[in-house]
Amino acid sequence: MSALFSLANQCPLSGGDAVFRTRSLYRLADPTHRFDNAALCQPNAALRAPKATEPLDFTLFPNPTSGLTVLQFNTPITDRASVTLYSLQGQPVLQQTAGEGAQHVLLETAALPGGTYFCRLTVTDGVTDGVTVLKKLVKL
Repeated sequence: MSALFSLANQCPLSGGDAVFRTRSLYRLADPTHRFDNAALCQPNAALRAPKATEPLDFTLFPNPTSGLTVLQFNTPITDRASVTLYSLQGQPVLQQTAGEGAQHVLLETAALPGGTYFCRLTVTDGVTDGVTVLKKLVKL
């Protein structure tokens, strides 16, 4: 793991595609770590150990729902979050955003037909491509 992290924690301008591919592999082991390209591409950027962060997670309640649904974050988000509900066919049916410090998002699902949906939460910080969590939501 340390060799994998060592390669992934390089500036992509000097390491090229190998850095991005290694980051993809490293993300399998630690999906919460974010590589700071701005800091890594500075001259003499020191090798940094991954920062300890709580994994991104959320709860949907009530689930099943008949109207208003609350998406509750396990911790307040530190960046921008995008919430999208998808039908079983993969079509987005509802989209909302939440800003830094948000603890929950209210999803108005009353107008949606009954069925199963997938709720996708993506948190991005402008440097990485984001962390995504997917959960099932049942609409009565």
